[in-house]
Amino acid sequence: MTDTGRVNASPTPPPAPVTVHRLDAPDDEVRRLWRDQERDLGRRYGDPTLTLEDDFPTGVGVWVARNRDHMAVGAIAARWPTRHELLPGDMELKRLWVSESARGVGAAKALMRAGEAAARRAGATRLVLETGHQQPEAIGLYQQLGYHRMDNYGDWADDPQTVCMALDLATRVLVVNGTMGAGKTTTAAAVHDLWRERGARSAFIDADSLCQASPAPADDPFRQRLLFDALSGAAPAYRHHGIGLIVVARVVEDPADRERYASAFGTADAGPASVVIVRVTASEAERMGRLAAREPEGYWRDFAHARTVELEASLDALALDDAVVRTDDADRLAVAAEVLDAAAW
Repeated sequence: MTDTGRVNASPTPPPAPVTVHRLDAPDDEVRRLWRDQERDLGRRYGDPTLTLEDDFPTGVGVWVARNRDHMAVGAIAARWPTRHELLPGDMELKRLWVSESARGVGAAKALMRAGEAAARRAGATRLVLETGHQQPEAIGLYQQLGYHRMDNYGDWADDPQTVCMALDLATRVLVVNGTMGAGKTTTAAAVHDLWRERGARSAFIDADSLCQASPAPADDPFRQRLLFDALSGAAPAYRHHGIGLIVVARVVEDPADRERYASAFGTADAGPASVVIVRVTASEAERMGRLAAREPEGYWRDFAHARTVELEASLDALALDDAVVRTDDADRLAVAAEVLDAAAW
């Protein structure tokens, strides 16, 4: 019997105190907020003429917080670094400000989280920012969010009132899994193409190419140990060059591989990498057709035809993936976009 009274229904949650929206560049409302910020900082630091940068040529975005009346009550900006002191993968947060009337409801934290999420999507390896000793509320917020002191940089590098802080971001690894002929290498390369179009700091690794070595040990026929040794050796170089997004094409048949990828791309400061595994699949007829076109006649075609059937069944049974995406009769960039959506990236 249907309970039409809905006595057990969960109550509708109240609306959030603020909502955060992204802009490509600061608008008039944001600039009004930032003028208020300059007046506040001018009072704190005894400089009534104080003005701050508000145009960001290397900007990633501006986020504005609005209250329940849709009024703009806070803003923040993010940009790629312009200072030589900063690292290639650094993203700089600028101009965090929340109106006094809107404080205490989580607006500043929501804006910081929006900037952090954008940095992760863009493949940044570290977030950096400048604040000052006369802004104890800001310093407290940043410390609460995990930021730590770093060497001062920029126009106020030698100013004893300035405090620069940083948050190390874990590398994000997307492993595209799949049987032979399913399209994992094509899809992984297309994911990298999408990231590149979006201006992200990313790299594509065809993992098979790292472990094509003979002879293979009897207890490791697919050279997994060699693969993860190679990845562990290469990971610091990617990090050094500021690359925070990695897409890897490779079969995943061992449940321990997820942890191995996390460890290979992990760092002491940022911790283990964040790993998502998405499998691509296609009908057997589609896979056979692709393999017939790709593999020469003889041993390798016979091997591939047998292996694709065996491996597809194995991957189905193992179910190690966070999501599965089909590639039959689909444009490679459309598949890549679906993979990123499935990975919640």
